[in-house]
Amino acid sequence: MVDDSIAIVNSLEAILGISGYKVDTAYSGSDALRKIHQIDYDLVICDIEMPGLSGLEFLGRVREEFDRNLDVILMTGYLEHDYFIEAIRLGASDFIRKPIDTKHMISSIRELIFRKQNRDEKSEFFGHLDKAAFTFEMPAKKFSKLGVSKVFSNYMRQYFRVGPKVLNELLVCVDEMIYNAYIHGTLNLSVRERALTHEALQDVIDKRMENPEIRERKVTFAFVVDNLQQCIEVCVEDEGDGFDFESWLETIRTEQIHDIEGHGRGLAMLYHLSDEMIFEREGRKVKIKKSLIASDADEGY
Repeated sequence: MVDDSIAIVNSLEAILGISGYKVDTAYSGSDALRKIHQIDYDLVICDIEMPGLSGLEFLGRVREEFDRNLDVILMTGYLEHDYFIEAIRLGASDFIRKPIDTKHMISSIRELIFRKQNRDEKSEFFGHLDKAAFTFEMPAKKFSKLGVSKVFSNYMRQYFRVGPKVLNELLVCVDEMIYNAYIHGTLNLSVRERALTHEALQDVIDKRMENPEIRERKVTFAFVVDNLQQCIEVCVEDEGDGFDFESWLETIRTEQIHDIEGHGRGLAMLYHLSDEMIFEREGRKVKIKKSLIASDADEGY
């Protein structure tokens, strides 16, 4: 329960306690964020109008750091159009008007907890598998690096036990692998073209897409989670011309990342963030392996 009004917090805490719910409280958005990083809550009820970090800003931070794994109910006495649209965009789970309709609030809580239990059952299912494998194919004309990252992040957050540091490093690797497969492999952009402004680069990409052969080239993204070994293998393959990956690997092994130029710096990040990096099919296919277990020091416990 998050509200800068002590009276409202105490009142709602008592009502929810009578209904059988265990309630933790915070009187600011920043305090609530600190707590949800330490404790696994079922959901959060938060006021929109608060000094400092507002409810909408709090919701944005929760979605950024926890995606949609934590439900947030927003409370407000002024559910104006702009608030409503912004809250929908940020992914609010429900809205409750002030003064609070306790029946509505408890009904909403029950429904959201029921949905969370269903998600947890799916997570338990995946957690009991020895291995889980996923494969996605995308034609260049419908490519979305952001879409791939979001899907991957959602799967890892919802269904597998992985700490924030490991997940963040995996997301960096996935972004780099997908970017390389699209920009370097599929579109075969030159160094000069990659250095263009965003608008000019988009013009070049649009021109490339007029070629049916390039437009239909596929990028394949796959990952396998091994629950027995507590590791993950991520693989990205494109239908481009490949590249001299052995020379790049030699450079990566001997030079510092900041001394490496061009897309070799991205490959260097893959090399250092993963436990193993393997190239196949003349560089058109790259695989990385990474442990899902981080040390306590790495995770900040």
